[in-house]
Amino acid sequence: MPSMADITVKKNDGVTDILYVQKVPSSGDNVEAYWRSDAATAAYAGLKPEFRMATKWNQAKTARRCNIVGVYPSVAVDSTTTVSTAIGKVIAEVSFIIPQMVPQGDIDEAVSQISNLINSALIRSSLKAGFAPT
Repeated sequence: MPSMADITVKKNDGVTDILYVQKVPSSGDNVEAYWRSDAATAAYAGLKPEFRMATKWNQAKTARRCNIVGVYPSVAVDSTTTVSTAIGKVIAEVSFIIPQMVPQGDIDEAVSQISNLINSALIRSSLKAGFAPT
């Protein structure tokens, strides 16, 4: 089982690193592990980007479900009151179902290929545009 750790990813410029700081490790099934981008300029923690992951058995205990949620708020500051608010949030929800009777090599390959597909230039471009490739 992997140990909780900080996660470093690239910003949209492809050069600058952003650190998602480990906040709360999962304490067991269906309990989220939680990371937050503390370097974000938002005025308070509730307006900073966050990433969560929880895992659990399916009902038959033949597969593990891995649920991932990423939230990236867009923040505006009222010039009169200086109060910061989220004017919108980009939310990503991804769920993997990992059958436990499948050989580990196949699980490894499937997870690598699917996560790399999501990270491909075409899919990133489509997500940014809000439209599937035509």
